[in-house]
Amino acid sequence: MRVTDVELEDKDVVEIFTTALEGGIGYWAVCDEYRWQYLYEDWENDIVKPLDDDQVLVLLSDTEGEDFENLELTPAKIKAGVKWVLNNRPGYNIFDIDADAADAIVQAGLFGEIVYA
Repeated sequence: MRVTDVELEDKDVVEIFTTALEGGIGYWAVCDEYRWQYLYEDWENDIVKPLDDDQVLVLLSDTEGEDFENLELTPAKIKAGVKWVLNNRPGYNIFDIDADAADAIVQAGLFGEIVYA
């Protein structure tokens, strides 16, 4: 069975984004400005602001400054990454996202595959 569409709540997108930035992608990507708190209506009560699919969450550049610069990570790319992981990496638990799964989701969403291992 192939997953053709992924429905994530905005809170799920923010949690994947936060996990990726804080623990998953640091070995291959950096960002100039990471302000997760601006994605919350009320972060103390875990209430996320409504997100647009094309909203730029962060700009990423590779750690060496050679392969890519200012790649836009958006909710749509995170959703595409979840779909790719579900179809291609069934061992990842996307219902309890850890740093490895968040890394795979972001890579798949940005590049259409896992590039950095």
